[in-house]
Amino acid sequence: MAYEERVKNSEQSYRVAATFRLLCLVPENTELSLTVCGIERCAPAQSYGPCRRDDYHLHFVLAGKGTLRIEENYYYPHRGQVFVVPPDVEIHYYCDDAEPWHYTWVSFTGTKAAYYLEKAGITMDAPVRDCYIKPEEFLAYTEKILNCHELTIANELLRNSLLYEILALLVSSQDKKLTDSHQPAEHSYSPDVYVDYAVEYIHYNYDHIRVSDIADYIGITRSYLTHIFKQKLNVSPQEYLLTYRLDQSLRLLRSTGLSIQEISEKIGYENPLTFSKMFKNAYGLSPKNYRLQMVDPTPDSPKKASPAS
Repeated sequence: MAYEERVKNSEQSYRVAATFRLLCLVPENTELSLTVCGIERCAPAQSYGPCRRDDYHLHFVLAGKGTLRIEENYYYPHRGQVFVVPPDVEIHYYCDDAEPWHYTWVSFTGTKAAYYLEKAGITMDAPVRDCYIKPEEFLAYTEKILNCHELTIANELLRNSLLYEILALLVSSQDKKLTDSHQPAEHSYSPDVYVDYAVEYIHYNYDHIRVSDIADYIGITRSYLTHIFKQKLNVSPQEYLLTYRLDQSLRLLRSTGLSIQEISEKIGYENPLTFSKMFKNAYGLSPKNYRLQMVDPTPDSPKKASPAS
């Protein structure tokens, strides 16, 4: 029975055999929605198609090999590889006579399906790639989905969360492959998003972090972080962190009775002499003298310090 007919005839079907397990769900109009998943040990020369699908059909080859045709292009996926059957194009795939496929698959639709696959290094021009990790790791997720076959809201949420985890594992394995091969990283977000995220992280953690911690937390290199900070804020991350720490010290000097030692520790300097040196370099006077000016300002002394030019 064709996939489309199965969906029309049943909200859900679940079949278990010695070589085959399948869960089929009605697709939803969302950014990502599971439609089918399964595990199968194919018979020699077992074939699917020629046909066209209306969803993405993602296979992880656990054993064996076979042939995939997408329109006029041929590919030969084998153990340790992942391949996608894309929607709306003519496809045909069949396994080898001597070494038939054993694979697990997930199928899905959604407005962001193609985007997530592209970030995982899988496109129409490159529909086959190495898993980069053992394909059994993907099998474990499929088995979890198959075990959530009862029609409950909880299981619906679990199934879709597991689909997201599968794609997250694909994307992270692609990123690791790029890193290991020293290829340029592909940044998933705009520089504005990374800078905003970094600034927020600094504001909540300025008292104990270094620039390398910021880069690691966001998931980008320190050099790229520095590049986008200078591009967007005209300062380096180190300069921004220092300025924010000193801004907090001004607030504490004005509004609290904490000692210079205590303020130094609160903004991330264990040594108050280092803090005093940084403060004087920025504002032209020591923290102690700044506080005195706040208590007894003179006509020639500004009440609020400004960074030294």
